Amino acid sequence: MNSRHIAPLFLMLAALLPAARAADTAGSTPAAKAAIDESTSFILQGDSQRAVRALRASPANGFEGDDAVYRACMLARHGDAPVFAIDGVADDFVRQILRDYQDYWWHALKAPTQRAALEAKLLSTLRQRLGSDAAGAKDMDALEPILQGQLLAHGYRAQAGRTLPLRELMLWRKQETRPWKVDLPEGQYTVKVELLEDWVSRGWMGYGRCERGAAGGWATADALYAVVPRYTEGLDSEAFRVVFLGHETQHFADQNAFPGLASWELEYRAKLVELAQAREVSAQRLGYMLTAQSDDIQSPHTYANKRVVADLTARLGASPDTVSIERLQQAAHDQLVEDTARRRKAAGASPAPVAR
Repeated sequence: MNSRHIAPLFLMLAALLPAARAADTAGSTPAAKAAIDESTSFILQGDSQRAVRALRASPANGFEGDDAVYRACMLARHGDAPVFAIDGVADDFVRQILRDYQDYWWHALKAPTQRAALEAKLLSTLRQRLGSDAAGAKDMDALEPILQGQLLAHGYRAQAGRTLPLRELMLWRKQETRPWKVDLPEGQYTVKVELLEDWVSRGWMGYGRCERGAAGGWATADALYAVVPRYTEGLDSEAFRVVFLGHETQHFADQNAFPGLASWELEYRAKLVELAQAREVSAQRLGYMLTAQSDDIQSPHTYANKRVVADLTARLGASPDTVSIERLQQAAHDQLVEDTARRRKAAGASPAPVAR
């Protein structure tokens, strides 16, 4: 393998890590578990009302333990009026900002066709909140650096931007930097990783799913950002090594090798890396890809899930969840290599050596 450093780029794609189903949910019925999976898919597509309908369609007595808590929270949070999860924030300014975003998320999830108007309303609200510093901000991209600066002055680090399909706001207080060497199917890379702790907001996916699952990390121009509390088994776990490091480093590699890839294409290739390298978390990751699918290209994770499953099914001649881990890993590896070769040929580049 060739070891290389990755050139700067900008990328705001989250590595989604659904929360593992807790032990006390074992009594939930198959219908209830399927309803939860369906609700997850709809939230990732930015549609809370379809998520709520999926949960209501399954009898309440089929949900046990944490599943029952999740169902009750979802029905309450996405009911008739916004619910604000800001009790853990003492700073008044930060509470106001987080409330503004949660109000936007709630309405945008409830009415997906009104996202653009709701984003414009958020922009107007934040301009007023930030004062003269933001008076000249023409759009959210111009306003967000000002917002991040003011939040940092109050002791809070923030990630903004857009995690399709909504504007994002993640908030935390502690951060540590470490270098990491990451082995990918097609090479080794050295990346800078920011380890983030003491969280206040896990973003719109966490809010939309009642904190049951959210982004496990993301990539920007300078580093990979890891949501440390999401990796309950530690930074030596396969979940961290594959679902975070492998997934996000593949984004870096692809942006350098193939500039201009669509969000879903980046996700497609990163998800193949997960399946090519995972063993312990393979069933969980594949299960998520099988149940959270859509034809909406503006929902890059669910759209990529559908493409990954379809392409692996064609390659294997069987559903990916019916074959051995070894066959699944090899199929995912070969699909990634084939996709790379196709893209390099289209770009007029010579084939690159592939590490196995």
